[in-house]
Amino acid sequence: MNAPIRHFKVAVAGLDLLHATRLKLACSLLLAERMDVTLHPWNGQDADLLVVGGDASAAEATREAEALGVARLTIARSVQAATAGALPHGASVRDINQQLAVLLASTGTAEDDAASLAALPVSLLQALQSPAEGGLLLLQRGAVRFAVDAATRSVALPPGLSLAELVPLLDDQAWSSTPLDAATFQHQYGYLLPRRRSFEALYFSIARHRPSLLDRPAAGTPVRLQHWPDLEHSDVPAEWLLPIAQLHARRWTSSSLAAACRLPHDTVQSIFSAAIASGLVPHQENTVPSPPRSAGLRDSRFLGWVARRFGLDLQGGRA
Repeated sequence: MNAPIRHFKVAVAGLDLLHATRLKLACSLLLAERMDVTLHPWNGQDADLLVVGGDASAAEATREAEALGVARLTIARSVQAATAGALPHGASVRDINQQLAVLLASTGTAEDDAASLAALPVSLLQALQSPAEGGLLLLQRGAVRFAVDAATRSVALPPGLSLAELVPLLDDQAWSSTPLDAATFQHQYGYLLPRRRSFEALYFSIARHRPSLLDRPAAGTPVRLQHWPDLEHSDVPAEWLLPIAQLHARRWTSSSLAAACRLPHDTVQSIFSAAIASGLVPHQENTVPSPPRSAGLRDSRFLGWVARRFGLDLQGGRA
C-alpha cells in the first residue's frame, strides 16, 4: 500500500529566473515522494513554506513569514554552505529538492498526518519482522526516512543518521511505508540513502539502547553464534566484546556466561536477545544441546590469554 499523497503550498519571493526554474523542477520531483507542491508568489499568508532569494523584496517576505511561523528556505549569495533551511547561490535542483523534502515533511498539516497514520500504521520492528519480499520497504516519519532491504538483510540510512538515533523511534506507530523494487529505490532514493547497516548491527544497537523491545530467551537457553556479528566499533560497549567472542567460540547459557565474564545477567541476556533476533543463532541451538565440542587449539590459546588478561574463569561455566 502506498502512502497517501500530501499536498503543500510553497510561496516564492525574490528568486531570480535561474533559481525559480530550478525550484519548479525540484518541486515536480517531489511527486516521487508522494508530495504534490503548488507554487505561488508570496502574498503574506496561506503557505506551508516560503522560498526566498537575496533581493530587497525577500527581506520583507522573510520578516512576514517569521511573524506567521511559516518555515523558510533561503537561497542567497550570503549563504556560504548548505545548512538546514539555507542554500548558497547556484544551488542545484538536487540540493533544492532535498531541502524541500525535509522541510515540507516536518511542516505537513495535521490533516495530512492523520490520513497517513490512519492508512499506514506501522512500526520499524513490524517492518523488520515482515519485510517486503523481493524488494525494499521505504519508511518515513516526518523528516526521518530510511529503507529496509530484505534481500541483503540491511537498512539504508541517510547521511548523518546513526543507529543510536534511529533506535528510540523503533516502536513509534507513526511510520508510513511504501514498498519499492530495487530499480526504483536505486533511481529515486539511492543517493538520499547511501549508507548501509546490517540487521545484525541494528539488533545489537536495540539491545544496547532499548533492550526491552527484544524478546528474552527462556532461562537456560544455550546460544552459540554462527559467525562474528557485523558491527562497527561504536555499535556496542567494549565490555560486550568478550562475551561475544565467547559465544562465537562455543555454546553458553546466559547465567554461565555472565558468571564467567563477570557481567550483570541482564547485560548478557540483552546480547542473547540481539543474537537470536538477528538470526545469528541456528534454530537447533534452542533445543537441548549436545555435549560441547572442544575448541580448536588456536581458539583455546586466544581465549585463555583473554581470560588471564582480565582475570576471568572461563572453565567453570560451560553450558
